[in-house]
Amino acid sequence: MTSEASAPIKVSFSFYPADMTALNHQTVELRRLGAAVRRGTVLRALIELTSETEMFAAAVLLHRDYSAKGGPRETDNVAGIPTVDLPSRLIAKLDQVVTDLAAKDISANRAYVVRAVLRAAPKPEAWVAAVKKFLADFPRRPRTVGNRPKTK
Repeated sequence: MTSEASAPIKVSFSFYPADMTALNHQTVELRRLGAAVRRGTVLRALIELTSETEMFAAAVLLHRDYSAKGGPRETDNVAGIPTVDLPSRLIAKLDQVVTDLAAKDISANRAYVVRAVLRAAPKPEAWVAAVKKFLADFPRRPRTVGNRPKTK
């Protein structure tokens, strides 16, 4: 496998105000509990640590909630579009959940799945130990890595 094949891919997710509030809350509280995270790190940890089955279940529950209300899914406009560097295996994981949802006639995309997982995320106190282990196993890359010009 070449370094190009394993290079992270930038993926953006459209988030509504409720999602941004949840993401900011998770980030602030995890920091208060001693985990050195940014918002993108919280999203990467959620995607990494949540199984496909749990992602599917969270998305089905979000679909149920959306189906029960009249009118549009969300009444607010998109409030943020966080971008995260994900390894291809995590993109494949999200895509598999989207495919499984489609098999049940639930229209979804990666952002929908991530929003569902974020909204169903445990309280920061309940998963801070897992986040700290995630940080040890998958340390953050400096923002400049991958942005350097290639030399031959």
